[in-house]
Amino acid sequence: MGKPVPRIREAVSPRPGPRVHRVRDAAATAAAKSPHTPAPLHVTTCAKVNLSLEIIRRREDGYHEIETIFQSIDLADAIEIELTSDARIEIECTDASIPTDERNLCHRAIVAMRPVAGASLGARMRIEKRIPSGAGLGGGSGNAAGILLAVCRGLRLDVAPEKLARIGATLGSDVPFFLHGGTMLGRGRGELLTPMEPLKQGVFVVVKPEVSIPTPWAYAQPTFGLTSHRPRLNLRAANSVLARFPRSALPFRNALEAAVVPAFPAVARLLEELLSEQPCFASMTGSGSAVYAIFTHEDRAVEVARRFAQRGLFASVAKPTRQAIEIR
Repeated sequence: MGKPVPRIREAVSPRPGPRVHRVRDAAATAAAKSPHTPAPLHVTTCAKVNLSLEIIRRREDGYHEIETIFQSIDLADAIEIELTSDARIEIECTDASIPTDERNLCHRAIVAMRPVAGASLGARMRIEKRIPSGAGLGGGSGNAAGILLAVCRGLRLDVAPEKLARIGATLGSDVPFFLHGGTMLGRGRGELLTPMEPLKQGVFVVVKPEVSIPTPWAYAQPTFGLTSHRPRLNLRAANSVLARFPRSALPFRNALEAAVVPAFPAVARLLEELLSEQPCFASMTGSGSAVYAIFTHEDRAVEVARRFAQRGLFASVAKPTRQAIEIR
């Protein structure tokens, strides 16, 4: 599916050993096992950063109207999945902190595809986590998007992209973005997408402190303020800046920094340290806690990331990608 995602370059300590959880729900009792099992698939799911994030207003449904620029990067998880027709869902994950039962977004993605693929749809999968959780990097959402596409590929389902995006939006606001990847403007809850000029240059250094920040907490804070009731991004001007980057500076910000940085000194310190390295741009991604900086040269980015990794922090070097999911 498209060009292969570039090799992941990261400096991160090993994670705890895998654990597995098996679920057999009500649909399994009526499922008949098919003699034709699709071949196992290897799914690579990229992380994302938010180049820009503005909070427009709080909606009546409790969500926030946002305006954001998503960018996929080649820091990625790997999923091995075998689709089955016995309604069993078995998930193994290399990160022991990630739930492997019904709370896992990959589990929910399989269930969400049953109206399309059949009530007996099941799966066995192993998730190799390289994207840290609680970081604002969209690791779980990317995993879910990868599973939706894997079901379509493995069962040769002809599902309209609009329908798949609607299914994805029931799993998470940024899941529809991961079905595409690249550089995109997200409006609404983040699910209303407009392609933007792709970010062609720049090397990212992504660093995560030991703290994780729950997204609901960040959005519940009154300190970030609301932009207005009207989107403020000039799409033409933003595309022009992206096309000229790094010759032109990125004039973007993450509005949630106003809430997160004062409350989490570890995030504030990392952001200050990254800025002191004189990158082209630096920001927090999503609701945090990960921060990132963009450098012009890869060797410089590797040097900066290595220093953070030597302190025991998650630190990864990544490049922008044109897509978020690869399946083979």
